Amino acid sequence: MCIPEMVRLVNGECIQATVRDTFGQSDKRKCIIQLHPNKTVEEVYTEVALEFSYDPNTIELMLQNNRIGTPLILNQFKDRTLREAGVVFIEDSSTTIIINQLRVKCVSTNVQQQQQQQEKQQQEQQGGVMYEDDLLLGASASPTSMDVTAPSMDAVDAAALPAIEYYTQSAGHSSKDNRPIHEPCNYVGLVNQAMTCYLNSLLQALYMTPEFRNALYNWEFDGSNPDNSIPFQLQRLFLKLQTSSKSAVETTDLTHSFGWNMQQAWEQHDIQELCRVMFDALEQKFKDTKQANLINDLYEGKMLDYVKCLECSTEKSREDTFQDIPLPVRPFGSTVAYNSVEEALRAFVQPETLDGNNQYHCEKCNKKCDAHKGLKFTKFPYLLTLHLKRFDFDYSLMNRIKLNDKVVFPEVLNLNSFITGANAMSDENAEEVVVKCDDCSTTDSGSALDDESCQGTDVSSTVRSPYESSQEDDEGNNLHENEKNRLQEPTGPYNYELFSIMIHSGSASGGHYYAYIKDFAKNQWFCFNDQSVNRLTEDDIRKTYGGGPQRSYYSGAYSSSTNAYMLMYRQIDKDRNCAALTMDDFPSHIKKLLQDMRDKEEADRIKKEKENETFKIKVYAHHPVSNAFMSDRLFVTVETTLEETVSDVYWLFKLKGIVNIPDCRLVAYNNTMESIEYSFTNNDIYLGEIGKKCTEFYLQIKKPDAVFEDYKVGGVNVKLFMVHLLSDEVDNPKNIWINPGTTVGELRKRICTDYELETLHMVLEKSFNSTLQYLDDDNFVFQFDSICHGYKLYVSRFIDMEEGDLTFGNSKLAKIIERFKYIISFDVSLPDVDINTLEQLSIPQLDSNQNLEKIETGSGDRASNSSSLRVSPQPAIPGCEMFSDQSNSEDSSLSDSDRTLVGDAPGDEIGILSTSWNSPDDALSDVYPNIHKVLNWDDQSASAGLETAEESTKSTDGDNPYFLVCDEATPNYYFRAVNLERNQGEQRSCRVMVDKRMQLGNFKKCMEPLVGVSVEYFKLYQVFPNHTAEWLSLTETLDFIFIKNSEQLTIKLGRVLKSNEVSGKIFLLEPNAAEPITLWFEWIIAEDQLVGAVKREILLQAKKLFMTDIPPNKCRLRKKSIKNPSTVYLDENKFTQNITVNNNFEMFIQEVSDDSEKTDASQLLLFVRHWQPSKLVLGPIQEVLLQEATMTNFKKAVSHKSGIPMEFLEVAMMKSSFPCDMNVLGVQTKVDWTPDKHLIDNFSIEVYEDGSLFYYRDSREVLKEISMDERKELYQSENKRLGKFSTKSYSPRRERGLKIYVDTSPKKEDEPFLD
Repeated sequence: MCIPEMVRLVNGECIQATVRDTFGQSDKRKCIIQLHPNKTVEEVYTEVALEFSYDPNTIELMLQNNRIGTPLILNQFKDRTLREAGVVFIEDSSTTIIINQLRVKCVSTNVQQQQQQQEKQQQEQQGGVMYEDDLLLGASASPTSMDVTAPSMDAVDAAALPAIEYYTQSAGHSSKDNRPIHEPCNYVGLVNQAMTCYLNSLLQALYMTPEFRNALYNWEFDGSNPDNSIPFQLQRLFLKLQTSSKSAVETTDLTHSFGWNMQQAWEQHDIQELCRVMFDALEQKFKDTKQANLINDLYEGKMLDYVKCLECSTEKSREDTFQDIPLPVRPFGSTVAYNSVEEALRAFVQPETLDGNNQYHCEKCNKKCDAHKGLKFTKFPYLLTLHLKRFDFDYSLMNRIKLNDKVVFPEVLNLNSFITGANAMSDENAEEVVVKCDDCSTTDSGSALDDESCQGTDVSSTVRSPYESSQEDDEGNNLHENEKNRLQEPTGPYNYELFSIMIHSGSASGGHYYAYIKDFAKNQWFCFNDQSVNRLTEDDIRKTYGGGPQRSYYSGAYSSSTNAYMLMYRQIDKDRNCAALTMDDFPSHIKKLLQDMRDKEEADRIKKEKENETFKIKVYAHHPVSNAFMSDRLFVTVETTLEETVSDVYWLFKLKGIVNIPDCRLVAYNNTMESIEYSFTNNDIYLGEIGKKCTEFYLQIKKPDAVFEDYKVGGVNVKLFMVHLLSDEVDNPKNIWINPGTTVGELRKRICTDYELETLHMVLEKSFNSTLQYLDDDNFVFQFDSICHGYKLYVSRFIDMEEGDLTFGNSKLAKIIERFKYIISFDVSLPDVDINTLEQLSIPQLDSNQNLEKIETGSGDRASNSSSLRVSPQPAIPGCEMFSDQSNSEDSSLSDSDRTLVGDAPGDEIGILSTSWNSPDDALSDVYPNIHKVLNWDDQSASAGLETAEESTKSTDGDNPYFLVCDEATPNYYFRAVNLERNQGEQRSCRVMVDKRMQLGNFKKCMEPLVGVSVEYFKLYQVFPNHTAEWLSLTETLDFIFIKNSEQLTIKLGRVLKSNEVSGKIFLLEPNAAEPITLWFEWIIAEDQLVGAVKREILLQAKKLFMTDIPPNKCRLRKKSIKNPSTVYLDENKFTQNITVNNNFEMFIQEVSDDSEKTDASQLLLFVRHWQPSKLVLGPIQEVLLQEATMTNFKKAVSHKSGIPMEFLEVAMMKSSFPCDMNVLGVQTKVDWTPDKHLIDNFSIEVYEDGSLFYYRDSREVLKEISMDERKELYQSENKRLGKFSTKSYSPRRERGLKIYVDTSPKKEDEPFLD
């Protein structure tokens, strides 16, 4: 036999064990015995048997130690010593020995096995079935024994209960995780609306109960208010489950009849609570019908609530009814669960002794007497429901918990022992001997003590219990049983077979329900888990007992386990057991209902097919007044005409009163390319004929006297730019359509007509960097690439301003186009640079009188083909948008008449792409220093009165605005920025137009006067939807870093890092403060900087910002590891040489005392806290300095600081995040106190860095005892204290009671609310 491996910490001394009797046949309840490692298990059995007057061969001993969660059954180790059996010996541990009833072992010899095989063959030949122990659910699954007692064959009708057929896996098809096998089966699942798994599980169990399903089918609906009729909707649902070809059906119609809405669908509830509430609702709906007693006939049992005087034996009782039996998983106050359902049932009927101050006043004795108060079953229902009460409340932690203990339940349950003697008589006779009350229809209707109408009866005339002669057990779990009944199950009518297991997977805060249900017709088990239904193996059912490795409460609010929660049994009665009705056997009204449902399904199918013919299109348009770009979605059918769709879009965009419908049409559109694809020749065409190849449409609007142009397939949308050579301006683009086969002459004539021009020069650009094509041949036919949507057409009245025979290549038009195609436009958010902000960040202001320095560029810049370019002389009027290389189809405030490269103020300004300077020296001679006057952000009329560019070139008075200046080796790239209008409180921003070939360093230098600080003190970030990315490489071009038109940049203040610098965050560490960790500011550390120098600089900045005054010799810098303080940095160490720091580092600065200053790297600095159990107080965090990392030195340092002698000092290492605080109610029991450790390195978490935190205590202190009220008050105060610096990761839902509204919908105040 394999002995379980357990940790044995034997100290050579005896330990005490408390022996408790749950057998119930002895007058003694408990005793204490001594255990020694060398003591044999046989000796323990002998000693216990003598103490309790038992035969050692008839009892089972289970040893439980609070340090080891798994109980140890001693029966199998009688020939071993306690040490060999695996018993744990620890001085401060609690050891308990439980006396249980010894179950009959089913160990057969070879002869016995042969006899059983012969008997089984005989039974099979006779049509019967032999029940073997290994076929019983619960066999070898009890935590107290590996054997179970087989039910007597006399008690079970073998013909009525065939053997269960489990789906077994073949050797070659084993499931790795032992989950239910997913094999198709002819069952229909239920769709989970949101959190209605509890409802689905119960509905499937009721549906698979033939007696309930048949009775429901026999109920006939009167036809009134079908939507709110619960039985009618339940009938419809059951018919769907029985006849539907779908894999799963909805439950929304049923929940609607409950009066529920989607809020209830998102609320979790208890499945047993739902069963009660649903049965109550059905009983109300079944009133005055043949099914009025349906629930009672199937699910109602009866019991006596009695009080019996122990002096005169007079018993006072009342009869109660029940629909389910709630069984505690553990006795109250105990940590050991009941082994099985049978034990829990015995505990349920175990009487309570009323004695002492709780004595019962006996009317016959006319005084207060000791009495027994309890329950007796008088009748079990046909369908028995057992509710395992796995949800409990932990009063020490004031939290709900789930008990995942192992509780075995049998496949065949014999309950005849609970109803013996007079209790086993018929219901009619039982009613004659009990005192009946009118208001005792439920188990919670009150006890016999409360019922004044109940009369006392003599014991000779009352119903007796087999447990009357028993005595009370102080733990409440002495299960009294007659010795002769332990070896053979009593006979009687109350034998039950298991057919449904409701399983809960999760914790007390939430989880998931599903059901294991047996099909009586097929005699097979299946898993009903919402939509899925799968076969089961026998092992799957065994796993629902529960148990497994124990987990502490601090494993988290989400720790979960899977086990049985509610069990349903059916009485084995061949006269009552029936099969479910088939379709041929349906009552006439059910057949009619089924036909109506099928007719409706067919109608819904046809309707759905029509809905499938509906599809969604996207429509776009430009508002005819504001030019705003509009977009929306529209649902249409295949039979909708294009003309009808135009009308729908017209109303969708609210164009009534602005344009007329005849002036609108829809054309095929490509929004990605912002391009029209083609037009339609016939407005009567159906959208179904267009097909799904076109799902984007553009609403084109014309003038009332104009004619729509025909856009043929194969044509392209071209952006037309009008170029003005005189002012070097380029207008915003217009979209024009060029049909295939169009000649240059035809297009030239068309444009001249539109622009009222006599002559016209045209240049075509296919894509960026493609060769410009000068269109001078009127007979040339346009040929377009269908996959290219970037065509641009530049047009101008002249090719050059100078007369002469010029070719296009050396003309001014070519030069302007060449420069223009590199220009991009985007917005930049600028930081606030007020004096207070700059002082806090130690950033100097930009000198307002300094001359502009030359921008130094690297060799990476590409050469320009033009001379120097100068910036427009004036800032823009706030809100005036500048050039963007996009179509007018975008949502822009620019109209087609706006000029792209025009001056900021409208008027007759000259172009900004002027070539009047021949060299950089000429440009430099016109540079003036007062740049900030031009870019006046506060004065919105700054542009008024400023000179035009033409005037500024003639000025010599020093008022010329900012020019981009480069040295002779650097090409001159265009740059321009204008401020944008902003509302009060908004961040200032500007719109930048720049040549994308410019390097980032040059671009940043150009932004310097706009920001207001030097380039060394601001950083550029590109804005993405979910984050920002800093631009670091100053030698890269804007084109290389993929900046595009209309993108967003932002500028943040902060000193730019040099190559030998890293930046990070500095935090203030105050271990005993309410907020122990506080972010101070960001900081930059240079390579080879001394720790002491960095510390002084940080303290100086902190004094400036926070008015702190910490001396440098009274504080330390230390590493921040996530949330925990770690390695202490010595003042003489250097960063990057002795200390590795990376960018985005995090570091603590901590004020210290004199006695804990670390001076050498070999020393270890640890945190400690004093736990005082006698006061329930955690002391403040302190520090101890160790010269050597041993437990002896550690205890010596703690002893010196606390005054506790080393021999009484116990320590525990805390593994949570700093400051490792916790509720004081759990420190004594939840903390792992490990006094036997010798080296700190032996802890489960290695301590090789500073900053670990330990609790310590005096082993002589006794834990303070407090009342329940004091515990609750302390728990609340601790929560308040911990809440100051801890964040709860779990917030339970606010719960509302489950309701089913029978007659009316929920009132507003009844509706649940969501947190």
